[in-house]
Amino acid sequence: MFTPLFGIGYGLAALVLRIGLGVAFIVHGYPKLGKQARKAAGDWLKSMGIPAIFGLVAGVAEFFGGIALLIGFLTPIVAWLFVVWMLALIWLSIAKIKKKFVGGWELDFLLLISSLALASLGSGLFSLDYLLGI
Repeated sequence: MFTPLFGIGYGLAALVLRIGLGVAFIVHGYPKLGKQARKAAGDWLKSMGIPAIFGLVAGVAEFFGGIALLIGFLTPIVAWLFVVWMLALIWLSIAKIKKKFVGGWELDFLLLISSLALASLGSGLFSLDYLLGI
C-alpha cells in the first residue's frame, strides 16, 4: 500500500486527475475553435456585454490547456489558470445568466475543485514536468 503523498500512489493520483481534467477541458474547448461555434459563442457573449473575443480565448485555453494537463506540462500553472477560469465562469453563471447550482454551474464547480486539487498536488511522477525536472 502506498501513501497518497509519496511515490507511485501520489503519481497515479495526479495522473488520474490530470487525465480526467484534461479530457474534460479538451472536449469543451475543441468545438469553440470552429468558425461557426466561435461566432455563436461570440454573439452570445456580446448579448451579455462581454467582448466576443472571449469565445475564442475560451476555446484556445480549454483545448490547449487540456492537452498540457494530459501530458503533464506546466501542470501547476495550467491548473491555477483553470481555477481562475472556472471562478469567472461560475460568476458569469450566477450573476449574468442567473443559473442555479443543479442544472447550471455544478460542472464548473467540479472542474474548479478538481483544478484546485491538481494545482496543489502538482503533476506527479508520470508527467512531462517530472521528466524535464520542472
